[in-house]
Amino acid sequence: MRNWLARLLRKERHRSAEEDSAAVSSPGPVWSDPEIPDEERAVLLVRLLEDPTAREDEREEAAWSLELLSGPFVEAALIRAIRDGAFNSDLAQACAESLAGIWAGESRVDAAFLAELRGLAKELVFGILGNRAPHLLPPVAG
Repeated sequence: MRNWLARLLRKERHRSAEEDSAAVSSPGPVWSDPEIPDEERAVLLVRLLEDPTAREDEREEAAWSLELLSGPFVEAALIRAIRDGAFNSDLAQACAESLAGIWAGESRVDAAFLAELRGLAKELVFGILGNRAPHLLPPVAG
């Protein structure tokens, strides 16, 4: 994990032979390292989420991990990624899942962005909210 963080922060450090042989292609769950405070975790994960040179699977893993770290900074990054993915990309879908999880967990939504949602991202958000927090969904026009 330290290799991944060093790469993420663009810091170089010498790796031991053990680290080279145990290198993993995935960054692993950054959120599980007890040495990283939540605020720093959020910054690292958002940086990865917004890094166009990062592998798609790493960006998606960062998006899913952000569900565990709420707050305006995290939500704004997820919303940007959903918009950048035209509401339908795989990354936009991962971000939509996390955003819906945050909203369901905190029992609140961003009404303006909820109204803006469309495509697969909207289906995911409405599906998750429908299962976990149906009271957050807008009333159905009848």
